Amino acid sequence: MSDISHFSKTVAATASTLVSGDLNQSHVMRDIARPAFQKRIFSFSKRPSELVRITGKKQDVLLPDELLVDIPSNENTFSLFQGFQATLPEHSGQLLLGDGKQVEKSARETLVEGKKTLSHKLDLLEVRKALAANEITEIDARVAHLQSMRQIVFDRVASLEQQEFQLESEVLRIDAELEQMEEETVPVRHDYETRTPEELEDDSNVDLEAVSEKLQPKTLPRRNMARRKTQPTLQQYYEPGNKIREIEAHSDMVTCLDFDIPFGTMVSAGMDLGLKVWDLSRGEVVSELKGHNASVTCLQVDHNVLATGSADATIRVWNLDSEEDIHVLDSHVGEISALHFSDSTLVSGSADKTIRQWDLNTGRCVQTLDVIWANSAQNALYSNDRLRTGFDSNAPFIGAVQCRDAALATGTADGIVRLWDLRSGQVQRTLQGHTAAVTCLQFDDVHLATGSRDRSVRIWDLRMGNIFDAFAYDSPITSLDFDNRRIASTNGENTVKIYDRAAEKHWSLGRGEGDPEAPESTVVKTKEGYLVEGGADGVIGVWAC
Repeated sequence: MSDISHFSKTVAATASTLVSGDLNQSHVMRDIARPAFQKRIFSFSKRPSELVRITGKKQDVLLPDELLVDIPSNENTFSLFQGFQATLPEHSGQLLLGDGKQVEKSARETLVEGKKTLSHKLDLLEVRKALAANEITEIDARVAHLQSMRQIVFDRVASLEQQEFQLESEVLRIDAELEQMEEETVPVRHDYETRTPEELEDDSNVDLEAVSEKLQPKTLPRRNMARRKTQPTLQQYYEPGNKIREIEAHSDMVTCLDFDIPFGTMVSAGMDLGLKVWDLSRGEVVSELKGHNASVTCLQVDHNVLATGSADATIRVWNLDSEEDIHVLDSHVGEISALHFSDSTLVSGSADKTIRQWDLNTGRCVQTLDVIWANSAQNALYSNDRLRTGFDSNAPFIGAVQCRDAALATGTADGIVRLWDLRSGQVQRTLQGHTAAVTCLQFDDVHLATGSRDRSVRIWDLRMGNIFDAFAYDSPITSLDFDNRRIASTNGENTVKIYDRAAEKHWSLGRGEGDPEAPESTVVKTKEGYLVEGGADGVIGVWAC
């Protein structure tokens, strides 16, 4: 009895202290804060209301979302205990515990027991499926949240790059003004001192300044390879195949286009005789160049220098900074079908069946290469008669050219790719494999890619001279461009064909992916995952690839 009385006194003292005592006392607070004390208090509770009693209104009570995250949804058709049962592993073996007595069961009892077991398993499977569906819903919600955060950061990167472009454009404008000031400070020298007073008196009415300005030759602008301090990276954060921009550029088919860098400067030409310079970061026209008397069939952009070849048999070299033509190259007597320039050397192919090499510093033709003569001299696979007629009257005789230093690659209507040495003007190697006209080509340090009207794209090993890879599509190849990661080509269809060189996979992008009635893609250019394609309706699409 003494123990009971001692226990009752202890309980009474503790209760009186908790009810009427000062809870701010340090020793009391230490006791309450101990986990053992809290555990004893919670063990006596039967309902949550015994732990937390709210004296205010229910609408005044706010619980943070962090406390409500793990609360099961009211939409669940199963209880928490059923969910716990569904997570337990199943036992495939039999239990060993038992009294050892085997009870004979009738066939009906066996079937009923089996039905109950199967129904129980079916219920467990349904619960597990619902749990998995809830996990998918939670993952989708998290992914959507991450996507929204990614879009915010993506917009921030786009804004920063736009500010970079604006500042860099201002720097380039100041550089141009400084160069112009330097040119204006250079005095113009005349021959006043070498002429007699009578001659000077006769020419007193002539504007010598204007004459001197006209006589001064236009020089090729300096192409500073490091003129841009920033490089665009926004295209890397688009999903491959996503449309970046669509530009209604021309009223008729886009014949050719080229751009310098992603979101940089693009030049496009169409059958409407238009030749336009675009700002890809804004999708707006910067200027329209006038000079050709017919449609432009081929062009190339390299920083602030533009070369265009036209059906009027002329080639014009432009300064994009001043929007003026520097040279007019008019030695060809047929439509210009292909051109390419590197440094101060430009090479052009024409319907007059010749290839000409030009010096961009002087605007003069350095040498002329006769493809028919080279074919007969090299004893090529096809005869001259077949070379003159070609495989298709719609295919240009010289479909593609590219030069680098003293090396030149040409693709012609006989399906042969020729590698020239510009120093000697001789063919050093021929690559034979196409069975129709070569319409496009491009090479780097190791490989050369060619497209043909035989519907195939071939990749050649320049070191060995044999085929490294090849694949074909359903229609003739009309244009081609490639880098280290992918090969993009058009073949008269309404999509651009992409070949992933690393994964060796083919896929397509373009307006035809979502609209089977979309116009065909006529020309394509790609750089660093940024692709621009022109359509037969004059619309230019910008895509991530």
